Amino acid sequence: MKSYEFFIQTRKEDIDFINKIMEAYEGIGVVRTNDPKKGLITIITTTDFKDIAKKIILDLGENYVEIEILSEGLWNGNL
Repeated sequence: MKSYEFFIQTRKEDIDFINKIMEAYEGIGVVRTNDPKKGLITIITTTDFKDIAKKIILDLGENYVEIEILSEGLWNGNL
């Protein structure tokens, strides 16, 4: 099992909500804020949970917040 990441663009006011949703799915992913003013975050998960994490991210974007996956792939090791 390897770490996997989603690099995401959202609105700064949505970062806390996204973080709380990911926390509610205990163990699926961890949110790291890269640049709060620009709304850039990373969600780090594992290759085993990447499909579930992506479904959560897409559902958030379709129903609750502005969110765009800018890139995804194996975690590059940056926190």
